[in-house]
Amino acid sequence: MRRPGSKLVAALLLCLLWIPGLAQAQDLTKAQRAEIRRFAANNSLFVLYHEVAHLLFHQLDLPILGREEDAADNMATWTLLNKRTPETDRVLADAAQGWILSGIAYDSGGDESDYAANHSLDKQRAYQIVCLMVGMDEDAFRPIANEYRMERDRQDACYFDYDTVDRSLRGLLGGRGHKNGGTEVVVTYHDAGGQLEAAAAAFRSSGVFDKVADELRSNYSLREPVQFNAKRCGEANAFYDPETIEVIFCYELMADYMELYQDSMPDEVAPVPRQTGVGKEKTSKF
Repeated sequence: MRRPGSKLVAALLLCLLWIPGLAQAQDLTKAQRAEIRRFAANNSLFVLYHEVAHLLFHQLDLPILGREEDAADNMATWTLLNKRTPETDRVLADAAQGWILSGIAYDSGGDESDYAANHSLDKQRAYQIVCLMVGMDEDAFRPIANEYRMERDRQDACYFDYDTVDRSLRGLLGGRGHKNGGTEVVVTYHDAGGQLEAAAAAFRSSGVFDKVADELRSNYSLREPVQFNAKRCGEANAFYDPETIEVIFCYELMADYMELYQDSMPDEVAPVPRQTGVGKEKTSKF
């Protein structure tokens, strides 16, 4: 994941956000602080599944038709959808909202070069998440699609989008990825220091890094050991490095999600999906 940080407006925004004490200037309630941490952790979890998708594409030699970044988003969304718990449905709702907020803050689509980039525009990434959600379960997720003002005809057509992703990933992973587990994954939390300390602590306490690492250990038998490193990077980002077989999560990204949500403190948060027919759990800017 790589945010379009070359834009002046984004640079100015980040500079303002990192002025000591400014982020704490707003008088937040305990509930609001918990909302901020939840939103940032949920968006971070989506990002981690996205980076693990890159890892699996590489380590399992999976074919990719189309842009790899779009495929990684689809795989992250598909992974969360197939868990079908209230918590993972909330993750997807937060992830879609995260891309909306990111698109506004970083002016995604504001430069001509954005249209030639290897990532879809932030708002497109949000709508793709919502489309796959309503395509999988229209009863549960139609309220979210309506909240995003997605036309009914498009909502109905999203069934075919989800079916294509589901059929493709089941076909690819069914005989190649799901063995008896056994992948070696080493998780390291590096020191953050300074203004990133709170964000680093929130990221670690959320448990999302260890959660994804545990799933990788249990569900896949990869040919190489994998490193999971959380650290200060100098930018709000997350990466998969195919040379070192390493998933890197930058503490700045956790801080960025916290700031994006706090800055918006929406009057109306994206609706929580209604649970219907929930089944058993299955199983870079980024």
